[in-house]
Amino acid sequence: MRAVPYRIRNMASGKLLANPEGSRNNGTKMVQWDDTGGPDQAWSVEPGSGGGARIRNMVSGKVLANPEGSRNNGTEMIQWDDTGGADQAWSLEPGPNGGLRIRNMVSRKLLAIPEGSRANGTVVVQWDDTGGPEQGVVV
Repeated sequence: MRAVPYRIRNMASGKLLANPEGSRNNGTKMVQWDDTGGPDQAWSVEPGSGGGARIRNMVSGKVLANPEGSRNNGTEMIQWDDTGGADQAWSLEPGPNGGLRIRNMVSRKLLAIPEGSRANGTVVVQWDDTGGPEQGVVV
């Protein structure tokens, strides 16, 4: 079965979750960027263990990860080989204004754009639930 590609758009900035330059390296920080239509901005959402989903980049084949299962606000999200770990598991939950929120299964923090930045290249982080649009996405 072929994975369906999704584009994950932040509700505050309108920009897409992106793998910079289609990197294939573990540890590459994930950013937001204008919609270029490129495959580096395409993601599959797949069932994972423990009830969480894997969010996999369609270029690198690597998954969105919370490095070392950090529980700190502001931790920058990366891509990594799929180890099956809970630090790579995410829940997709209903959010404000018809959007979704993406929550890490270890830290219980939400994927967020710091201070609702609208700048290309802003690194995506995790943060406590503030209820703000910088933590909402549409796919």
